[in-house]
Amino acid sequence: MKNNRPISPHITFVFTLLFFIGINSFAQSEKRTLKQARKYLDDEKFELAQAKYEKLLAINPTNDVYNFEAGIAYFFPFQQRTKSIPYFENALKNSTKDTIPELYYYLARAYHYNNEYEKSYKAFQNFKPFVNEKSTAGRNLIKETDYFIERNQNGEFFLTNINEGVEITNLGNVINSEYGEYAPVFKPNENVLIFTSRRKTDDNKIAPDTKPYENIYAAKLNNNNWEIITDKNELLKHLPENYNSKKHNAGIIYSSDGKRLYLYKEDKIWQSNLKDNNWTELKKLEKSINSSIYNIPSISISADNKQLFFVALRSDGFGGKDIYKATLNDQGEWSNVVNLGDKINTKYDEDSPYLSEDGKTLYFSSRGHKGMGGFDIFKCELVNGEWSEPKNLGIPYNSPADDIFFIPQSETEGFFASSRKHGFGEMDIYGYAPKKNEQEFIVEGNLTDNNNSPINKGTLSLTNSGET
Repeated sequence: MKNNRPISPHITFVFTLLFFIGINSFAQSEKRTLKQARKYLDDEKFELAQAKYEKLLAINPTNDVYNFEAGIAYFFPFQQRTKSIPYFENALKNSTKDTIPELYYYLARAYHYNNEYEKSYKAFQNFKPFVNEKSTAGRNLIKETDYFIERNQNGEFFLTNINEGVEITNLGNVINSEYGEYAPVFKPNENVLIFTSRRKTDDNKIAPDTKPYENIYAAKLNNNNWEIITDKNELLKHLPENYNSKKHNAGIIYSSDGKRLYLYKEDKIWQSNLKDNNWTELKKLEKSINSSIYNIPSISISADNKQLFFVALRSDGFGGKDIYKATLNDQGEWSNVVNLGDKINTKYDEDSPYLSEDGKTLYFSSRGHKGMGGFDIFKCELVNGEWSEPKNLGIPYNSPADDIFFIPQSETEGFFASSRKHGFGEMDIYGYAPKKNEQEFIVEGNLTDNNNSPINKGTLSLTNSGET
């Protein structure tokens, strides 16, 4: 599941530039501070880098190099990306010709993330003439630029078609952290949420990408407050033994009847069954699903447990990760694996399928269909045995960032994960529900007791049709 995370821009593109810009023109103390700041950038220690650049900007606030690199320090942490905009704007205003192309690129990306689609479009258009299209890297960069230009145009359309009846709520800092949280799995009868997080653990083990490994967590909703479950006996009511290993682990989905649980572990999909109120030992799914060539980051299973939808990057796909379907045969094995076709799958990535209870609606995320962000959430309907054209769920479900792992709990409520702005970390878990119909009105009058004597202080309850 580790390859599901939001894709960062090409950080090497930045650091190549940083070495290109000399520091000989700066004072000795500034040179030391700038060297430290760049080292922090290179190590992706962005908060430390930010502090150094703020110190440099206090000395020289109009320095284009300081502003540009400070912008980079704020650009890469998703939750701080919008803060990079004024630094890039200041750098562009005071820039030399050597730094203008890169400024346009990162400013365009930051504008896009901040829903400023027209500004992003213009910045990308200003950036394109500087790209060397004769090189492979240049041609790829033009493709990426054109991709975001199209997303900007789509974003302008979706801004005029916002679903005002839906309220999106961040689940808060008990569930979410400065790291990534995603893959929510909710047990409504028990108010328990299983989710995946890359937060630090006691053993402090770090994955090859320099971040903590993914681990599975459980939380319970008590009086509208989330509490992480730490008691082992309580955890084993919802998860099998050894659900977390030394490397990446992720919760994926419970079956509709709650008697099967599927997890991602050791680059494979595992299943545990609930027997006599105990979860059985985890068992890997067969090779028709798991493979030594590709991993399966996410799956969904039908209510009758006879169809399994999964995601894989396979040679028979359309380019990126595609959604496939397998059918349970008479021997109880998954077989007849088929690609869902080019109506659903694109040359880009599709991910996190979720089949509705009645089997008639498929939700998934895609980078390829008409969207405004990286991953947008889509749905399609099963009509006469064929899936309809995918429909973008629009705003507020989708944003200029990655929106993924859409898990409905009813026709109007559910959960999903997003790297949108104003979150706690790289990716947060959100809930969605109908927006409460609140009306403002003024009540005038005198507050008296049974003897018509004025009451100076009291509580007034209003009722409508007998309801308080």
